[in-house]
Amino acid sequence: NVLLDSDFQARVADFGFAKFIPDGATHVTTRVKGTLGYLAPEYAMLGKASESCDVYSFGILLLELASGKKPIEKLNATTKRTITDWALPLACESKFGELADAKLKGNYVEEELKRVVFVALVCAQNRPEKRPTMLEVVDLLKGDSEEKFVALENDEMFKNTRPADYNDG
Repeated sequence: NVLLDSDFQARVADFGFAKFIPDGATHVTTRVKGTLGYLAPEYAMLGKASESCDVYSFGILLLELASGKKPIEKLNATTKRTITDWALPLACESKFGELADAKLKGNYVEEELKRVVFVALVCAQNRPEKRPTMLEVVDLLKGDSEEKFVALENDEMFKNTRPADYNDG
């Protein structure tokens, strides 16, 4: 697994623990280990690890790569915003130019960025039962099935638009 440092250099990460969980186990420990911003909410709050926790972390990584933003942004002394809270409203409004890393200077294929952002957001949603498997993620990113991507675009999570400055805390 990969984390990026402040200079976007790849580093080995401490998520990817799901492969060590025995089949059928819902969790192994209540002592949470990981990097804030990449941890699935159910793992951070309850210590319950699963393969969908890794999917969540991968979604955050994709958003970070596409946008150039950190997983948690400090807006002021008392307010923080997650990358998903920032990106979801923009994706719902099809504002992919605002989502793209400024360092790209517009040099990207919008349909590819759109695909990465939608897949990232569906991976990083709060409800683990709604996250895709990694095999489904790979298929969506490869673009082999336009039908599956259209279904993803029409998912209810992308129809609920909120202002881009939305923050639920």
